[in-house]
Amino acid sequence: MKKILNINLVWWITWTNQLIKTISEWLWEWYKVYNLVWYCFWENNKTTSIYKTNKTKLYWNFRYKLAVWLNFLFDWLTPWHIDMKYLHNFKPYQEADIVHLHSIQWWFFDWHILPKISKEKKVVMTCHDDWIVSWNDENNLFFHYKTNFAYKTRKKILKNSDISYVWVSNRMSSKLKNDWIIWKNSVQTIYNWINTNIFNKKDKKICRNKLWLPLDKKIIISIAWAWKKSKMKWIKYVERLCDDLSYKDDLLFISIWNNEYKKVSDKFIEIWFLSPEEMSKYFSAADLFLYPTLADSFWLVVAESLACWCPIVTFETWWVPEIVQNNWYIAKYKDYEDLKKWFILILNKNLKVSLKDCFSQSCMINSYRKLYDSLLLKW
Repeated sequence: MKKILNINLVWWITWTNQLIKTISEWLWEWYKVYNLVWYCFWENNKTTSIYKTNKTKLYWNFRYKLAVWLNFLFDWLTPWHIDMKYLHNFKPYQEADIVHLHSIQWWFFDWHILPKISKEKKVVMTCHDDWIVSWNDENNLFFHYKTNFAYKTRKKILKNSDISYVWVSNRMSSKLKNDWIIWKNSVQTIYNWINTNIFNKKDKKICRNKLWLPLDKKIIISIAWAWKKSKMKWIKYVERLCDDLSYKDDLLFISIWNNEYKKVSDKFIEIWFLSPEEMSKYFSAADLFLYPTLADSFWLVVAESLACWCPIVTFETWWVPEIVQNNWYIAKYKDYEDLKKWFILILNKNLKVSLKDCFSQSCMINSYRKLYDSLLLKW
């Protein structure tokens, strides 16, 4: 049986953990899969967590934030738990035919060893953000290098690495195919899956009754992430729409994933973090998902909303139109008036929305299986 080592070294992005858990469980029929993670998020005896230290979580959070603030330019800030010595003494790595990397970060993983790993093993890297490879390059919409040092360093490393790159959207794949930091390596798209056993169409009236929501109002869901001061996020557009339409008594805005539960006004409520099961009920209870994001790589929440048959109004932002394709509710980037126009138009129509099959679990698993098989044939 061929062997695969999953390395996931990012602890705050939940979908990467869902992804490697899915690969581990569903590909076991064909491959032997072992996971090396920063934090272990599930019970699995085939997983090793590298978070073994007497330091407090507060200490590590401080180091992480400081490293981000300094743009990863100072190596002494980087713990680098994973280096070649570590891997050569790690039995699952010794036995692996393929090393699959997920969202590896500089401060947990020594990127300088990538060329060495790629000479010893077949390497797959799934990138959930384009900055994993070309973060502050001149093609990026949002982040720019403070100096050329980090870009040149990363380009030098990746240029000498033999990696099969996987991106989670066609837009990112297309962009990175033309980015010379990728060099001659292959790039393909494999979408992340969503759990349609949780996110699916439910009876709107029943969901509203369970959530104690009014039956006589139009309900608009938004997601704030508690980042009101961030220029990257979108809550200011939601608040402005709420103010502009304050004369309409039949509207209720609900902003989810905030720091606290708070009734801002009779038309605007902020709600604390929800479980996926609760989130699916809110999507099913809502008339519209207002998602004017300004920066995104791949947020499954858009696909989850469509799976619950909840229409979306959003901006033309990175990969987002790729999921909303054939639903056509996309406003011009940062154009508030266009957003407002689409919002009013869609809210007054009883529209049916759909989700493409490429976000199914089986589609994702089959795509990775084909990729693994093709790499193994090259030995």
